[in-house]
Amino acid sequence: MTENRYLIIDKDIVTKGMIFEFDIYLPSNSNREIKLFKDKNSIVTSGDINLLNENEALYIKESEYENYKIYLEKTIENQKAKKAEPISFNENSEILYSNATKALDELFANPEKLGNYENSKNIVNDLVDNILDDDFTLKSLMNIATHDYYTHTHSLNVAIYSLSLGSYLKLNEFSLLELGESALLHDLGKSKIAKDIINKNGKLTDKEFKKMMAHPALGYSIGLKIGIDNNRVLAGIKHHHEKIDGSGYPDGFSGLGIPLYARIIGICDIFDALTSKRSYKEAMSSFEALKLMKGKMKDHVDPKLLNDMVMMFR
Repeated sequence: MTENRYLIIDKDIVTKGMIFEFDIYLPSNSNREIKLFKDKNSIVTSGDINLLNENEALYIKESEYENYKIYLEKTIENQKAKKAEPISFNENSEILYSNATKALDELFANPEKLGNYENSKNIVNDLVDNILDDDFTLKSLMNIATHDYYTHTHSLNVAIYSLSLGSYLKLNEFSLLELGESALLHDLGKSKIAKDIINKNGKLTDKEFKKMMAHPALGYSIGLKIGIDNNRVLAGIKHHHEKIDGSGYPDGFSGLGIPLYARIIGICDIFDALTSKRSYKEAMSSFEALKLMKGKMKDHVDPKLLNDMVMMFR
């Protein structure tokens, strides 16, 4: 008998009164097993929404993924058809974030599939357009960022923070596109790390952490394989876990020897991890996270860039 495999999908597609065209699953109380949430063709009730809000993830069987994609496309088209009037900047940001998380689901599920990398570049283009919009404020994007920690939402959040910091530093549009691509793909190597390590509830063992430490170099290799030939983009992916004092990985770079994009991504990576909720910890506020970074992590991150980030949040 073939073991069922499951994929995480976007919880935001679930609304009261909708009828699913596929079975939907939730994690059990122990988070070690998957249980049926709604049968195919069943109607979503208010009670279902309340139950869903108490859970961090929503799943479908991998075998139902094509049906899910078709359903999602129909849902998006229906939403567009209802939008007769111009949408606000905030509404556009919400749509961008939602569509981007779906594209990243596909990318991390199969990074080498034709079209997935190109879709990620479209995400970056849209993000940069938003960052450069006259109505842009960091608060507007932070309000729609998801702060439950999953690889795909984390990658999108890191791209948002990195582009915001890059814009604050007055990087030009071309540099922002490079930085955004590198930030969005910085954890691509995690697609090759065992899921039980990626999703572990709690501290990794030394053996598990050693395997996790391989993800920047794996991401670099995947980047080459899918056709990334920009060395600045690749360097950001490979070196985002280097530390200013030289104690990071994979190459032990230090100080300004760490490429700029990697230093920016490294700060934003830590910030999002601290401000996101995990199964084993609550999220910190932005103030608490920045205070911790300026204190206990002052030897790990670029102090000037960190000061710039503090100023950016003012």
